[in-house]
Amino acid sequence: MKSTSEKTQKLQAHPDSVDSILGFSIISDAIQHELRVFWYFTWRDWSMSVVPGMMYTIAALRSLDSPPSGEFVVQSLTRSFIYFLLFIYNFDIANQINGVAEDRINKPDRPISSGLVSLQGAYIRWYITTAVHLVLAAAWGALPWAALWVFITIYTSFYGGDKHWTTKNLLFMSTGSLCIVQGAWRLVAPITMREWRWAILLSTTFGIVASVQDLRDIAGDKVGGRRTLPIVMGSNFRWIMAAIICAAPAVCWRLEFLRYTHWLVGYCGVLLTLSMFYMAYRVVQGDSPKYHHKTYMILTYIYCGCIAVPMLFP
Repeated sequence: MKSTSEKTQKLQAHPDSVDSILGFSIISDAIQHELRVFWYFTWRDWSMSVVPGMMYTIAALRSLDSPPSGEFVVQSLTRSFIYFLLFIYNFDIANQINGVAEDRINKPDRPISSGLVSLQGAYIRWYITTAVHLVLAAAWGALPWAALWVFITIYTSFYGGDKHWTTKNLLFMSTGSLCIVQGAWRLVAPITMREWRWAILLSTTFGIVASVQDLRDIAGDKVGGRRTLPIVMGSNFRWIMAAIICAAPAVCWRLEFLRYTHWLVGYCGVLLTLSMFYMAYRVVQGDSPKYHHKTYMILTYIYCGCIAVPMLFP
């Protein structure tokens, strides 16, 4: 009895020892660390991955001929959330493995450049998240789009696809956009010809104007040996890109990008057009990486706005 009492007194005097013995504190610390690492890897890209992906999954749900059950809705949205978390995580890890030198200049807060994660640790996380992403995509019927995403990620991050603007933006950004919307739709329903046409038009337009993101990274891109459009075209880039951005809404209107299933769709088109004009104005104004990062974020919000239309008005 005496020995039991002494043990009880020791545990009361040192309550943390219970957690240490059972490993609770170790597990808790590890989970918190991984969540922090995940956030620091991905926080800049949620508006171009998780948000539009889930929005287009909702659009697919609303397009179904008969109203889906509550269980199917919850299941679809849960799958979409997990799918796009893995989608952006495996890309961001690969991208940042490849870009440590320029990240030390452009984005020193990123996990590898800041020392939060070692290069070896980043590779381990990339292999695990990529494998899980592909396995779940296969189980949920979206494997072709997940596999295409992994393929272009590997090409862009490890085989020089990021070194030139044609492959970095025209190829990767447009194909990546297609992977987002078609993958999100395929989690719920088969892809129709109408969806193909809409997704290709959206993704092609996005890939053309996506070079605005490179205005914020000129210094680091030069260190990394990249030939982005702002570097190739110099001072002419801003005015040419602004003109392209202003012309994009007219082309989309002409090609009937928006489906007029509700009278409010026209007003949505006007707002999106004005947003594009505002972004074009920003492209020719300001001269700091922080300013240009905000301009690119506006582009991602416009992208989400385009996806919001079929979500709200199927």
